Amino acid sequence: MSSNEARFIPSLDSVAKKLHLPFGVPDFIDNMVKGASNDIGERLIKTMIITWDATGGGPFAVSAAGGLAANKAVDASMDLFLGPVFEQLLRRLGVQDVPFRASLCASAIVGMGTMRWVVRTDPLASAPVDDLVAALAPTLQRYLTGEIRKPAKETPR
Repeated sequence: MSSNEARFIPSLDSVAKKLHLPFGVPDFIDNMVKGASNDIGERLIKTMIITWDATGGGPFAVSAAGGLAANKAVDASMDLFLGPVFEQLLRRLGVQDVPFRASLCASAIVGMGTMRWVVRTDPLASAPVDDLVAALAPTLQRYLTGEIRKPAKETPR
């Protein structure tokens, strides 16, 4: 990339850089909440898979290639997704139980990412984008806007 090309690339926030996104997290969240709320899960998962497929796995592949153990990659990815991405998105959506829903959403994305780009387990690793979107979007949609039952607090024994 020439220096002339580089100056036309918008400055990305630190989370976007770590997640290897070509767009800032605030822009991503804005784009997710612009459309119909009943298909946010589909838009979100499709955007993530297409983006990371184009970069060979994005943060998941980078973590694995950097010599980090899979569990370290998972921990780092969970931290990046929880507050900066999903808690912000869920607050914009105005739903209840934001921390719990954010954890569920992040676990779905990080689990899929780990299996597709770190562990590279087939058939998930080679599945077409549309197949993954069809399989994962309904669950992610429920975590984002649907009915969920928050776990009861444990009582001391």
